[in-house]
Amino acid sequence: MFKNYLKKKSKIGLAVDAAIVILFILLLIPATRKEVAALILKPTLFIHQPKVNNNKPIISDNAYDWKLQNLAGEKIKLSTFENNVLIINLWATWCPPCIAEMPDLQRLYNDYGDKVSFLFVSNESDATIKEFIDKKGYTFPVYTPLTQYPNDFETNTIPTTYIISKKGELVINKTGVAQWNSKRIRQILDVLINQ
Repeated sequence: MFKNYLKKKSKIGLAVDAAIVILFILLLIPATRKEVAALILKPTLFIHQPKVNNNKPIISDNAYDWKLQNLAGEKIKLSTFENNVLIINLWATWCPPCIAEMPDLQRLYNDYGDKVSFLFVSNESDATIKEFIDKKGYTFPVYTPLTQYPNDFETNTIPTTYIISKKGELVINKTGVAQWNSKRIRQILDVLINQ
């Protein structure tokens, strides 16, 4: 039976079948599961383009009272970034969609980190986050919440990313994986920076 299978399949067909079997095996192994799932999700980033909110609601004053702590132990309030363009990304190290979009967000941070305030927020322990960030070589600023998430940023899904204008307008509120390092997003950021 196996010999008949080999005779009927082309070399390309055999290679595809072998790749599928390898991916399936890697998905079964806990140590490689999230990395392989993120790799599988990567091509879908091009389909998931964040949309600009038509009504652009203003975030509440209470949202600016949100207290966070960075990995160095420095405590801040969101109000520290008031009147700045903000990108807030809610994520976790165990989340394949989060992992899939991180390289794009790092590239965006590399180019806009001096013009836009980036806050990557995770509920995980500092040690878990630091190990992940160091392993991947990411340099964007990561925070853990010290107080309850403001109603403006409450979600049951990660990743969730918000882009907020200098005036506090919620310009983009994207739940789920997305392509963040695109020409369109860069144009939106350029407009927001120059307002």
